[in-house]
Amino acid sequence: MRITGGQLRGRSVACPDGLDVRPTSSKVRQAFFNILGTRIDGALFLDLFAGSGLMGFEALSRGARGVTFVEENKAQATSIKKSSVIFKVPAEADVVISDVRRVWPHIAVTGAKYDIVFADPPYKKGYGKQILAGLVEYKLLAPDSLVIIEHNRDDLIEVDNLIEVQDASLVKVDYREYGKSALSFFSFD
Repeated sequence: MRITGGQLRGRSVACPDGLDVRPTSSKVRQAFFNILGTRIDGALFLDLFAGSGLMGFEALSRGARGVTFVEENKAQATSIKKSSVIFKVPAEADVVISDVRRVWPHIAVTGAKYDIVFADPPYKKGYGKQILAGLVEYKLLAPDSLVIIEHNRDDLIEVDNLIEVQDASLVKVDYREYGKSALSFFSFD
């Protein structure tokens, strides 16, 4: 699992042996960061269901000012910390070991407002709306933030303007398919 762009391009992330990690494919990663373009520069990035941390490290490599990795599996979280030290980015990388469904209050305490949130939850578990609701309820999003959820293309995430905050709704603004995977993009209207 190699970083595909930026200052860390070509570097491999640490990953413990024997764990079931489903990394975002290089095709989807490259498309994702091409879509973001310069928006990643100076952004605060939240990597939910981080796994190996590949997406967060890719964001740092391409100019994000900081990343919070959220990973429930302790061995995987330890590997993210190891990669952070190897890449010499520990000041910009924070690793939170927690189930995403229970992490919101812990992140909210930091006062961080994320510009870009990427979530790659287990497929077909219905996490999409829960993720969006948690981000909004705990006020973790910057005003012009973008939330991107990777999911199975058959498992559509619709919010129907359900999530409203101070006269603005979190709505789907883009959708892209890559084989059996898809990316849904959400932002405030």
